[in-house]
Amino acid sequence: MSAQAPYYESRYIRANHPDRPQALWLRETLLMPTAGDPVADVWVMVFDPDGSGNRALKEPYSLDATSYEYDDWTARIGAATLDDRSAQGVVTGGNRSARWDLRITPGLDAPVKLLTERAYRARVPTAKTTVRHPLARFNGALELDDTRVVVDDWTGSVNHNWGTKHTPAYAFGQICGFDNAPDSTLEIVTARAAIGGFLTPAATLFVFRHEGEEFAVRSILHSLQTHARYRPFAWTFGGRIGDHMIEGEIVAEPEDVIGLTYTDTDGGQKYCYNSAIATCRIQVAGKAFSRSELVASRRAMFEILTDTRHDAVPLLA
Repeated sequence: MSAQAPYYESRYIRANHPDRPQALWLRETLLMPTAGDPVADVWVMVFDPDGSGNRALKEPYSLDATSYEYDDWTARIGAATLDDRSAQGVVTGGNRSARWDLRITPGLDAPVKLLTERAYRARVPTAKTTVRHPLARFNGALELDDTRVVVDDWTGSVNHNWGTKHTPAYAFGQICGFDNAPDSTLEIVTARAAIGGFLTPAATLFVFRHEGEEFAVRSILHSLQTHARYRPFAWTFGGRIGDHMIEGEIVAEPEDVIGLTYTDTDGGQKYCYNSAIATCRIQVAGKAFSRSELVASRRAMFEILTDTRHDAVPLLA
């Protein structure tokens, strides 16, 4: 690894069952803090509140057991590997275990970049993100403890996050196909940055693709024409740029959310509350596409990062 502390990196996939509120989320992460030892973690999460229940497993490894490549975008932590076309792994820790073998069909959609090219090169924001494949297909199987999940033509995404510090407070959403518009996608974030120990006002950025067109807000300047408000676990948002308009909400029930503990590059801890089976409803209109109401019922990803524990959702990892 050529990166120096402070640094973190996350490569992850997520996918949803085509008909049921069931989803998987697999992550391979690196953390190089300013104080303490670096660590690589493998995370396995299964959302199945109407079936076997939500489950999560996190297993740490040393950097000696880690290989991250960038030219061919491959990652290996222990016996877990991830690239653009496959995810395989075996994880054991204590009396728990997980194993998976998934084939990924990337699709033809271009990567989603939530920031401007200038912002990706700059020191600020400290957290960067891209969606390498926003409408990927997944096939294979995953086992977590005594639960086996058969993945048969699930839809999801392949993602890459990195930076020198996590965004201190945010809501993040991702929709890989709506019920009534399966080829449309939405990537959205409402976030507050930390500058000099103070939190900035929240800014909302998004990339929405629909009917072959893209409507996006990637800069702080254009974010002045957006609005958003979120709480656990409801988020309303909207924006109007030129001839394009979007208004929507993402909501999740507590039983559809998994709680996780994240460690930042300064050693501090945050609480991540994630649902891969949230519901998103949006209204859109534009010169290039017709006025529409789109719904993704219990298949949207909705994540909140916060300093506050929420007792209604247990921390599973």
